[in-house]
Amino acid sequence: SPAFASWNIEDEVCAITAPILAMQGVDDEYGTLEQIRRIHSLSPRVELAEISDCRHSPHRDQPERVIALCQQFLTSLDLGS
Repeated sequence: SPAFASWNIEDEVCAITAPILAMQGVDDEYGTLEQIRRIHSLSPRVELAEISDCRHSPHRDQPERVIALCQQFLTSLDLGS
């Protein structure tokens, strides 16, 4: 889609009020670590995970690592319980 070609998630990050776990493969052939680091700098609600030995699809390249990161992230949240 033409709209997708110019879309950038960085424009939306400040509007997100929920905690964010932003993860990216270190060897991502489409995205850059610079972009995910900028996302991290835009909001205090962003937790950053740079995954080694991983390309564009962390859930496929490093499924066990992604599950562990998600578990750690969810456990760290204060859900008022």
